[in-house]
Amino acid sequence: MSSIHNFKAALKGGGARGNRFEIIVNIPNASADVINNTRFLVSSTQIPGSTLGTIEQPFRGRFLKLAGDRTFESWDCTFVNDTDFGIREALEKWSNQINTYNANTGSHVPDDYMSDVFVYQLDSYGNRIKEFRLMLAWPSVVAPIELAQDANNQIEQFSVTFEFSDIEMAATIGQSSTNR
Repeated sequence: MSSIHNFKAALKGGGARGNRFEIIVNIPNASADVINNTRFLVSSTQIPGSTLGTIEQPFRGRFLKLAGDRTFESWDCTFVNDTDFGIREALEKWSNQINTYNANTGSHVPDDYMSDVFVYQLDSYGNRIKEFRLMLAWPSVVAPIELAQDANNQIEQFSVTFEFSDIEMAATIGQSSTNR
């Protein structure tokens, strides 16, 4: 018979908390300060997901469902904007490097515009307990910043959507690493 004591014993570390995280976005050509600030000025994101496709092979009126290829969803995060627009400006420059605002030209060499993004789950002491490395990432959307006359007592925020092609997960304490 299960009891609350069994549940408590199974809940390692008191459970992972959704507000204990940090990210590091390695923005090409950005200063170390701007990259470091991505750790602090991100207000929300999610642990990236993936989907295994399904191959349905018909056979005599039935379907055999086989595992297909893995795909990665777009990954979103929301940043708090500071008054020097440091992160925003660096992300706009990154986006402009890929495809310029005025000339509709840019780099199509992946090594020129792709980078790695790291998502860390933290414990209640601020220690990194799980790492997700989004590889070959680049910003597909730098969303607008909403402005409004009634936006009293609020700091500006903006969202960024990243595309990435692969993910690597580092082990938590006591577990072996998993790579996809």
